[in-house]
Amino acid sequence: MTFSPRDFSLRAKLVMASVVVEVFMLTILVATNLYVMENQLRSQAQLRLAEVSALLNASLGAPLAERDYGAMDEVLKEVRREQGIPYLILLDRTGKSIASSGWPVGRPPPKLSAGDIFSHDNETERFNTAIPITVAGQNYGRLHFGVSTHFLTEARQTLLLDSLIIASLEVSFSFALLAGLGFWLTRHLATLTQASESVAAGNFNVNLPVKANDEVGLLTAAFNTMAGAIRLRIEALQQAETKQREYLDEARQEHDRFSALLSTMNHGILFVSADDRVLYFNPAFLRIWMIPDNVDLTGRPVEGVMERFTSLLMRPDAFAASLMRAAASREANESFDLQLTDGRTVTQLACPVHDRDRHFIGRMWVYEDITQDRQTAEQLIYLAERDPLTGLSNRHHFRMELERMIVNTEHSTTENGALLMFDVDEFKVVNDTFGHRVGDAILIRIAREVEVLIRRNATFSRLGGDEFALLGFGMDETEASELADQVVRAVARIPFNFDGQNVRLTASVGIALYPQHAATAEELVAHADAAMYQAKESGKNTWRVYRADREASRAMVTRLSWNDRISRALENNLLQLHFQGVYQAASTTLAHVEALVRMIDEDRPDQLIMPAHFIHFSEKNGRIQEIDRWVIRESVALLGRSPSVPPVAVNISGRSFDDPSLPRYISEQLAHYGVAPDRLLVELTETSAVTDLHDAQRFIESLHQTGCKVCLDDFGTGFASFAYLKHLDADILKIDGLFIRDLPRDADNQVFVKAIVDVARGMGKVTVAEFVENAEILAMLQDFGVDYVQGYHLDKPQPHHPAVYAPLAAG
Repeated sequence: MTFSPRDFSLRAKLVMASVVVEVFMLTILVATNLYVMENQLRSQAQLRLAEVSALLNASLGAPLAERDYGAMDEVLKEVRREQGIPYLILLDRTGKSIASSGWPVGRPPPKLSAGDIFSHDNETERFNTAIPITVAGQNYGRLHFGVSTHFLTEARQTLLLDSLIIASLEVSFSFALLAGLGFWLTRHLATLTQASESVAAGNFNVNLPVKANDEVGLLTAAFNTMAGAIRLRIEALQQAETKQREYLDEARQEHDRFSALLSTMNHGILFVSADDRVLYFNPAFLRIWMIPDNVDLTGRPVEGVMERFTSLLMRPDAFAASLMRAAASREANESFDLQLTDGRTVTQLACPVHDRDRHFIGRMWVYEDITQDRQTAEQLIYLAERDPLTGLSNRHHFRMELERMIVNTEHSTTENGALLMFDVDEFKVVNDTFGHRVGDAILIRIAREVEVLIRRNATFSRLGGDEFALLGFGMDETEASELADQVVRAVARIPFNFDGQNVRLTASVGIALYPQHAATAEELVAHADAAMYQAKESGKNTWRVYRADREASRAMVTRLSWNDRISRALENNLLQLHFQGVYQAASTTLAHVEALVRMIDEDRPDQLIMPAHFIHFSEKNGRIQEIDRWVIRESVALLGRSPSVPPVAVNISGRSFDDPSLPRYISEQLAHYGVAPDRLLVELTETSAVTDLHDAQRFIESLHQTGCKVCLDDFGTGFASFAYLKHLDADILKIDGLFIRDLPRDADNQVFVKAIVDVARGMGKVTVAEFVENAEILAMLQDFGVDYVQGYHLDKPQPHHPAVYAPLAAG
């Protein structure tokens, strides 16, 4: 196992570095001392050599000159013994050894390098030298001798050993001192280390005490600051993470809700990225374009996706052009209709998608299958302009066509027009005798027979009841007379057999020409109606062109008389309200009352004129709207006198649909008398509502905005009542008394009433049954689940109804 410097602690590094430096310095010191000491000893050795050389020269000079070999040996031995010289070799002038001591005989003396006086032999630990032996300046020979340097080695070893001992003691002492000093200096670093490890483990509540103002103290304070900052950052990050998780959860939930919403939408949604690749699509997109559910379009180029359904388009070229326009624009494109080969119509809308910085990030394509909506719109337009019973144009469409004819004729000097109005003679007798269903069948048959006589530039309309109108564009008197004669004969030829009885029907036709007989549309209708009554005065089953001089006939006098009586009744307050209670079917407790208008006979004040006698004339002369407003005003004023007065239902004529200000008038009266809108119920007859469907829809919507509830009266008398019910947002259905009067003995009526109740309940509407004249009928209606009942068995119309006037008397 190897260790690198990074594996040691700071304390160890400090100690080791200090020891290494100290050892290095001591080594240099010892080496220097040895070097200096050796140089000094060498110098001393050289001085000694010089002294010994002089001594030897003096001692051996004379014996050598005299060739006294014995004396020379004695001198050499004496010198060697006294001076501690290892060897001596004396050579004569010729270099021959003549005397020696301590040197083997015959062995040549040590060689000296050229120019050296002496040399050191490390192996023998001695200095080798040679000196000349001279006497009086004359050279007699040469002396080789050596001086031992063993003392130098011993001195050096002694010095080295002493130095190592001292150095070891110094290093040991320094190590201990440095270790102690390092421990004292770095003791807080261990605490910092432990605190750092604690912070790393997640404990951010570390706060170390600052015990000094030195660098370690500053480091400790900085560590505490850092730990506190980290704690705050971690807490902020944790809070941010918590919020991000909450936001992520909310975003996921929002995404799930948004995806669920898009998945349930009928609109096909396709989100495309900026590089035209599919990011998202909902199931409706696949369904509209007949793409299998298991096909994943995500990530595919949008061109490839849209190429999948070009085969379904009637005009792929127009589709491609719309794609190019959308791709070239960063703005929302207008809706573009796509016709499919299977007959469907799909709208396409391209909307750019931008981020919050308004950078373009993609596009959203929206597709909607509007086939059903188009069909419904066309059906609504058809229903708004058609009579539901006969399929002819209704009063609303008739008025529009009449205005168009007037405008076109005014802009032409040669064009004119004709209006033919007719009704079935004595139709009320047939209706009362054989019932509404027979009467409806007669009207349908007449419409079919007369319709085949109509040329292309004419409009055939049913205005209501048994009243019909023929509007001829560019038709002169001759053509109008011929058409009127054909109508009279066509009606007379229709065979009717009811319960074994042959019934012959006739019609009376009145003709008015524009602009010969009238200056306005209202005058034209009035004069055509007058001509029709002129035909009736002529014996019926005939036709007449309007003649002003004939308008004073008996029928005209009668009509003018009723007009005058109605005007005087409105002016002199000769109208009176009677009230009949409407009860909850289950408990027979009073729910509300219905206001019924009566006219006081001014000639016989104790007699009342029923509405069946004057309402028809008031509708003809336009005074019906004044009567409707009088009933509304009196009823609201009565409700305003006491909050204990039960809610009141008022009947509105179908002609009031033409008055768009009536809902505002009702709202003003309610506000004036301080009456809550839900205490006033407005009843409309079904036949008038479906005859003028468009106006009725608008009228009902306005009443709902006011806060009043709407009741559809006489429900079931019209043709295809259920088909029109979804277009008339009434709150209450009042079943026509025709189905109630003989209910226990008429199985067909029972089936029909049950069906009305079931349909009303399914559509969230309330049902009322009128003409409840006995307990048997009431019990059957209770079994059927009818909500409210009204009739003589429970209550009769009366002017001072106790439910109305008792609260007033108590107040």
